[in-house]
Amino acid sequence: MIGFFQEVDPDKSGGKGKNLVKLRDATFPVPPGFILTYDAYTRYKETGQMSAEIKAAVTKYYRELTRQTGSPVVAVRSSASAEDLQIASFAGLYATYLYVNSQENLCKRITDCWYSLDSERAKAYRQRMKIPAHDLKMAVIVQTMIDPKSAGILFTSHPYRGKDKIVSMVESNWGCGETVVSGKATPDRFIVSKNQPYTILEKITGDKEVFLQGSDTGPIEKETPAGPRKNLSLTNHELTRLCELGNRIENHFTAPQDIEWALDKNDHLYILQTRPITKFM
Repeated sequence: MIGFFQEVDPDKSGGKGKNLVKLRDATFPVPPGFILTYDAYTRYKETGQMSAEIKAAVTKYYRELTRQTGSPVVAVRSSASAEDLQIASFAGLYATYLYVNSQENLCKRITDCWYSLDSERAKAYRQRMKIPAHDLKMAVIVQTMIDPKSAGILFTSHPYRGKDKIVSMVESNWGCGETVVSGKATPDRFIVSKNQPYTILEKITGDKEVFLQGSDTGPIEKETPAGPRKNLSLTNHELTRLCELGNRIENHFTAPQDIEWALDKNDHLYILQTRPITKFM
């Protein structure tokens, strides 16, 4: 029902979880963590609450993850069985919680992720996209929280120019990438050629109105000061490193990818999730 990435069955780990396991197995830089598989969700559905057995297992793995990394702060992400299909993307519909920093809050947020599978928004979207509602399951990913200097999205093919396979597009903001994913801030945008030396073809400085910062009580949204608004949130070197990593991931999955990434304050790049680009405009 629960295990570190190298211990769980990828096929019981949901869309995000399965791809994270594949990334980790291929030695891409993924924050360490563990997954509650579909089996844990099935047990939850039987009783309507987290069982004592699962709670004890979560406690065990959380303590071990904290021991290994030296940090008690984690991100908790939903990973459903019907997610990021060729006909639809569920990005933003299922629950995600950042800067969770206690065992009690972790168990609550895992339960919230399970509950989000049957939220009204998720049900309405599945109905609109004609996705069968039977036999749906929800895995939950618990990962060490990266406290990023900047973060965002990398599209390994340009999503607004059809299947343009000669350039990548990066959107970036200071702090956590949730402000980019949710559209709360106008991010910096970069267009980069996909062939070495990864020529930067276009830079657009976004207003970056707000950014997300961690605290003891969870993420806090703050107004971005004037200086950082005017400055690009990635240097040329950081950008080309990111695009090179994205190309390797695309080659590994043999399809254009929509990648969430984070750059920490020590300039280490991490991949938070990857999924196929499900729709080109």
